[in-house]
Amino acid sequence: MQYDFIFLGGKNNSYVFETIRGIVYEIKFKPSSYINLFDENISDFIFEFVIEVAINETGKNPPFDAKVSRTIAQIFKEFLLKHDNNIAIYICDSSDGKQELRKRKFDEWYDKYQDNTFAKMNEKLKDSKGNFYLISMILQYKNPRRVQIIDAFLKLADDNNTEK
Repeated sequence: MQYDFIFLGGKNNSYVFETIRGIVYEIKFKPSSYINLFDENISDFIFEFVIEVAINETGKNPPFDAKVSRTIAQIFKEFLLKHDNNIAIYICDSSDGKQELRKRKFDEWYDKYQDNTFAKMNEKLKDSKGNFYLISMILQYKNPRRVQIIDAFLKLADDNNTEK
């Protein structure tokens, strides 16, 4: 079982759902052509995947709810299957030092719900201050440019992490 969700659309391709406890999540697929990973023909299909708690009147971290992960997985799958070329990039927020925890949770969800429809690559990117960001890329196996995209993703990480 999962929660019912609604596709709101808009510039961030937003989906929303509400849990039994009244917590509202917004799942976004933000166009991210600014990620200079590919040529123009591919950059239009790159989306940053964002999970946001939109409403939580308790002010506390949402408690565990198995339906949340199932719902997010279904939304993720629905969005990526809309077009063979869609690519999702997930950057683990590091503002509170919990990026490793977020990555483990994302990896758990991927492993639990993947059905060999998608390929996932994990890397680290370093900013100009030397801070590392954990990043994942997911695309369909049937993406016609899969090999080129994966090579470009790995090259981006290599180039980024070897800059002086």
